[in-house]
Amino acid sequence: MRVHLPTKTLNESLGHVERIIPARSSNPGLSLLRLGVRDGQLVLSGSNLDLDVRAVIDADVRGHGDVAVPAAVLGQVVRALPGDTVELDIGEAELEVSSATFATKLQLVPAESAPVLEFSDAFDGEIEGLDLARALDHVRYAAAVADYQAVFRGVRLELHDERTRAVATDGFRLASYHAVASTGLDADLLIPARSVDELVRLLGAGAARLALGGNVLTLANGPFTVNVKLMEGTFPDYQRVIPAQFPVKVTMRAALLAEAVARVAVMADKSANHRVDLFIKDGTMQITAEGSYGRAQEAIEVLQEGSESEIALAYNAKYLADAVGPIDGDLQMQFSGTTTPSVATDLGDPAYLAMVVPLRTA
Repeated sequence: MRVHLPTKTLNESLGHVERIIPARSSNPGLSLLRLGVRDGQLVLSGSNLDLDVRAVIDADVRGHGDVAVPAAVLGQVVRALPGDTVELDIGEAELEVSSATFATKLQLVPAESAPVLEFSDAFDGEIEGLDLARALDHVRYAAAVADYQAVFRGVRLELHDERTRAVATDGFRLASYHAVASTGLDADLLIPARSVDELVRLLGAGAARLALGGNVLTLANGPFTVNVKLMEGTFPDYQRVIPAQFPVKVTMRAALLAEAVARVAVMADKSANHRVDLFIKDGTMQITAEGSYGRAQEAIEVLQEGSESEIALAYNAKYLADAVGPIDGDLQMQFSGTTTPSVATDLGDPAYLAMVVPLRTA
């Protein structure tokens, strides 16, 4: 079998598939990339058990069949190729990779040693790929990282009539993105946060087609088809903890707040939740932080509204910066109290909402 195609095309598709394949595993087959040669197509596939990925690439091919090769090794070779095109000469025991003046041979593994993956060809719904990626990307940061937090380590994806909403929370903060678009499905899914990272990278322009089967979500977009193993468990009723009343509201450029917090937080005490203090009064937000190396402060002008004239709060600096990060333009921060959740909204994109619980200062 022989395959000829642009190096850039192979590198981009292989990069996505290789990234999800474990370089080392107690199951040696999981570290393998399956190469399939079809009429006019090269098919790459692999799995990490939580996520299966298949890339179908149009190419000049001769022959038909399947083989397997260590994914990490082939990835290193392809990334270093010098020419604009690459040729894969697939024999019974070796894969020869040649590009421009370079050539190398890799030992092949029987195709049956690699995971046998099946992908649905029947799809029940679809959504613009970039819209889904945007929703997932805006909230992923709020998912928990600690193993004991179980369902908090996933991103909830709500698929219902005329809306697609992504939500993540770790119990101390929350992020939600409500897209006014329908996939045609009616389901609430819980996707592992690590799988969300790969979906955001894979999704591009064009329709993303979706199918549900058991505890697996299949998604096809462009050259890629993905099986995502869904998490089990009950996601918390997050809507009941979002405040409805805000006695103090301020509006400012999101970048202005993010940059000020980053500067001041250099002095924050890392052993005290990376604390920064905010004091808002008369249209001025004073941001301060103090730690073993000294003290920092910065004042920024804000448009202040609400029934109360001032408020003092403290936050984990990273949590506050993460909440503001997805906002490009104007931000509104709404404060429900000194110990109750604060809400950040994007005035240019009302689909996004972030909530952060202040630190207790007493």
